[in-house]
Amino acid sequence: MKKLIAAIFVMAVFSETTSLACLNETRITLNGKKIDGDEITSLELVPWGKDLVKDRNLYIDELSELDSLWKTTRNIDYYSDYGVVLVYLGRYAEAKDVFQKIEGMAPGRYSTAANLGTVYELLGDNTQALRWIKKAVAIDPTSHNNSEWLHVKILETKIKGDDFLTSTFLIGTTFGNDVKPVSSMKNVALTKLQEALYYQLNERLTFIKPKDKIVALLLFELGNIYALTTDVTISLRVYDIAKEYGYSSEVFDKRYGLFKRMQKGLGNEYSRDASKNTEADIQTDSAHQLAQHSVNQNQSINKPGRNYIYFGIGSICIVIFAIWYAMRQHHNT
Repeated sequence: MKKLIAAIFVMAVFSETTSLACLNETRITLNGKKIDGDEITSLELVPWGKDLVKDRNLYIDELSELDSLWKTTRNIDYYSDYGVVLVYLGRYAEAKDVFQKIEGMAPGRYSTAANLGTVYELLGDNTQALRWIKKAVAIDPTSHNNSEWLHVKILETKIKGDDFLTSTFLIGTTFGNDVKPVSSMKNVALTKLQEALYYQLNERLTFIKPKDKIVALLLFELGNIYALTTDVTISLRVYDIAKEYGYSSEVFDKRYGLFKRMQKGLGNEYSRDASKNTEADIQTDSAHQLAQHSVNQNQSINKPGRNYIYFGIGSICIVIFAIWYAMRQHHNT
C-alpha cells in the first residue's frame, strides 16, 4: 500500500506537466517549414495580462493579510506589496499614498519609484509617471527583464502626441512594408527586443483595455518579430490581439492574409512560391531556436483556462493507474 501511495503521489506531482508537454501542434515558419511545437509554450509567448476580475476575491484576502503583516512586523516590503495589491484592485489613489509614504520612510527604493510611475500613469498623470519611471531605470537599468526603456518610450509618446506614435520612435526599428516582415537586426538583438515587448505588453494588457493605439502598434510589431524568430502561427495569435486593440493598416492586412493561408495550407501554398523567399527566411531557422531558448526566461503569466482540461486528463490517468495497481497488488497477494 505504501508503494501505491508513493506512486500516486509522484504521478500527481508530474501529471499536469507531463500532459501538457505531450500536446503538440503543427506550426509554420516564415519560410514555409512545418515544425512541431508545444501548444502551451506557444501560448506562453502571447501577452495576456492578469485577469483581475477573476482573481478579485483573492486580492481582497491578500490585502487583508498584508495589512496585518505590515502592522505586526513593520517590514516595509509587506507595505509595498500592500500598495501593489491596491493597484490590482483598482484603488490607484490609495496606492499612490502608500508608495509616497514608503518613499518618505525609505527613499531611493527601485520598487517604490517603479510603482509610483505605474500608478501615476494609471491616474492619467503621464508627466509624473515619466519622472518616476526614469528614476526607477536610473536605480536599476536591468529591471523588468531589461525592458523599462520601453516604458519610458511609451510615456514619452503619450506626452509628445500622435506624431511620435511610430515604431521608429518607440522601438528604434521597423519591419518593412512588404508582405513579409524583414529586419537587419542580428538574431540576439531581435530576441532581446521580442522579450522586452512581451514583458511590457503582458504587464500593460492587465490594465489597458481595447482600444489603445500604442498597445495596438506594439502588438503588431511583436507579431512581426515572432514571424522572424519563431513562427507565423504565434504571429497570428498576437495579430488577433493587435486587431482587437484597434490596429489596422494595409501591411497588416497583407501579412495577416498571407499567414492565414500559410497556416491553413500548412505551408504548401507558400512553398510553391519559394523563389520569392527573402533573406529573412534564411535567418528564420536559427532565430527560431534562439527564441525557443528565451521562452524559459519569461516571467510567469496567466495561462488560458484550457489548462484545467489538461490537468483533468492527467487526473483521470492517475485514477486509472491507481485502480490497475491496486488490482495487481491484490492479485499478487
